[in-house]
Amino acid sequence: MQKAKNNLLIIFVFAFITFVYTVVLFRVGQLVLTSDSSFHFSRVEEIYRNLSEHHLFTFIGSHTFNHTGVGNFLFYPAVFLYPWAFLKFWFAPVTAFVIWYGLFIFSTMVIGYYSMLDFSRSKTRSFIFAIIYTIAPYHLHLGIYNYVLGEFVAYTFLPLVFLGAYHVFWKDVKKWRLLAIGISLLLYSHLLSVYLVSGTLVCLLLGKLIIQKNFKLERIIALGKSVILAVLLSSFILVPFITDFVGQKIAAPQKGFGFLMTMQQLIDPSISNTISINRSVGLVVLLTAILGWYFVKGNPVEVSIYCIGVVFLLSATTIVPWGLFEHNKVILDIVGEIQFPYRFNAYSSLFLSATASFGISQLIQKISVNYLKKAVWVAFVLISFIGYYGSIQPVFDRITAANHNFLTENKGNLVSLPINALINSNNYDNIFSYLVLYGETDYYPKFSANHTLAYNQSIYNNQVILGKKVVKLVPKVSSNTITYLVRKSKAEQTIDLPVIAYNRTLVKLNGKKVNYTRSFRGTVQVKTRLKNNQVSVSYQPSKLFYISIIICWLTWVGLVLTWGLKQKPGMRLTDLKLKK
Repeated sequence: MQKAKNNLLIIFVFAFITFVYTVVLFRVGQLVLTSDSSFHFSRVEEIYRNLSEHHLFTFIGSHTFNHTGVGNFLFYPAVFLYPWAFLKFWFAPVTAFVIWYGLFIFSTMVIGYYSMLDFSRSKTRSFIFAIIYTIAPYHLHLGIYNYVLGEFVAYTFLPLVFLGAYHVFWKDVKKWRLLAIGISLLLYSHLLSVYLVSGTLVCLLLGKLIIQKNFKLERIIALGKSVILAVLLSSFILVPFITDFVGQKIAAPQKGFGFLMTMQQLIDPSISNTISINRSVGLVVLLTAILGWYFVKGNPVEVSIYCIGVVFLLSATTIVPWGLFEHNKVILDIVGEIQFPYRFNAYSSLFLSATASFGISQLIQKISVNYLKKAVWVAFVLISFIGYYGSIQPVFDRITAANHNFLTENKGNLVSLPINALINSNNYDNIFSYLVLYGETDYYPKFSANHTLAYNQSIYNNQVILGKKVVKLVPKVSSNTITYLVRKSKAEQTIDLPVIAYNRTLVKLNGKKVNYTRSFRGTVQVKTRLKNNQVSVSYQPSKLFYISIIICWLTWVGLVLTWGLKQKPGMRLTDLKLKK
């Protein structure tokens, strides 16, 4: 009973802190959109409109992304966008986003707290870690400044992943499920984060084998079970990726090492603790990198955590000669997937926040007077409030700089969303009259370099090709379906629609399912002799997809039931016996 009360208390405290962190955003009620914002806002809008039409699953962009049927929902996980879409049924659009943002701030604190508690058995350290890790400037930059929301969500689950890996590789092998759950939640969030984490875990495993020269059979089995469980939990993410992406010549973000920064360029914004630039890891993380060695010396595990954090911090800068790797095809193919080395700031924030919490908790434990300890706790929380609002001040500065120039509806030629577009709940829908700022053509067909721009423009400008004639038509749209009414001459035997053709695309001509071909621009092309034609394009997932959904849900139910049985006093799964 006391444990339950303590858990409720800590959750209440984190809920209160989250409210303080987000209340001003509610009051302002405005956002300035840039970077990946319109990409994710459009994805949420598509999900919301499909839910409004009583369709749970979203596969292609029909209402948004200029009705091109782009399949970013197939290849870029959207699981954690659903809560945001549901919130839009009850709240104004900007309010729904801020609530969603607050939910992940709260979740990051809770997961951070319980992950560290499992690792350290110290409530003091766990609380400190949860706060420092959550309000690390790079995290806030992802969530409320640059709206890199896939990576922002993935950040929430990193502590769980590395806690699970710690148990499988070194500690309690019976906790192998934590690794599988953490990886699955990452797969629900951001595939690139899974790639980065997997690479890191491989390096940690190789380090263990080199130093300790052993990896017991029970740990190999536990790792294997983690992999199998992760596949079961995330199979519905993997199935469309395998059936429709692999080997299908679909364009993906280019490999490389962009936005390189020197060590000085990391230090300067970190000292100011700003979130306005992706180079900032914040003052606490930076000071920990400089001074953390003093607190961890003599403790091999803590030394390892500190060193890993420092390595990640340095890896985000040009101390690693990333520019040279651009010319090495092997390294580019393997490591170039990261695109931007500053992504390592998420991992340096994780490990150095752990070191910071270790050092600060040691200092607090040295205080023997009880009321002084309480005063320190109050001061720590207050400082977190000050530090948080100091960090996010650029969010409000951008709103002020916009000077009430709210985004207007685009009624002319199709152009990209203006950088730093100011929105509130009244002009929110104007976002979708523009091209997505970054990501509009992600998961389009892959073309040769000299054709890419022209072909892409013809698709998102809704240009229908009839033989050799090009016309622009406005389609009718519904959930996962795009319909064109096309009138042509008898001489024009083919209709090339500006809707992207994927492996599981379904086409109906005048209400009947027909075969189609992929045109030179990778879109749906059908043959017909009729003058008046109704062509509908939708996406039909494989039966394996729906089976994978059932498998996923049954696996989650099994995990919850297993956990619930273990919580009952005196009850263990090994104690259960069949009655004769």
